[in-house]
Amino acid sequence: MSSLLYLVIYDLPYDKAGNKRRNRLHKLLSGFGKWTQYSVFECFLSDLQFAKLQVGIQKIIKPNQDSVRIYVLDATAVKRTITYGSDKPSERDTIVI
Repeated sequence: MSSLLYLVIYDLPYDKAGNKRRNRLHKLLSGFGKWTQYSVFECFLSDLQFAKLQVGIQKIIKPNQDSVRIYVLDATAVKRTITYGSDKPSERDTIVI
C-alpha cells in the first residue's frame, strides 16, 4: 500500500473550549501519525486514511477560530528532509485508530 507523508500543523486558541478541541485533535492525530513537535504531527497515510483524517479534523475544529495546515510530501521530499536533534520521518508499522 503506497502512502504519502502528511505534515499536520495546528494552532488552536488557549481557552477552555480551545483546549478541549486541542486535546481531541491531538488524540485523533496520535492515531494516525507521530507527534514530532508541540503542534506538529508526521503521518504516513494511504488515500483512504487521509480521507478519514480529514473527516475527523473537520468534526473537531471550528474553522473561524482554529487553524490546521496539512502539507503533502512525496517520497523525494522525505529523502531530502534535514533534521537536527531528531530522527528523519519514518513510516510506522501499525496505525491505531
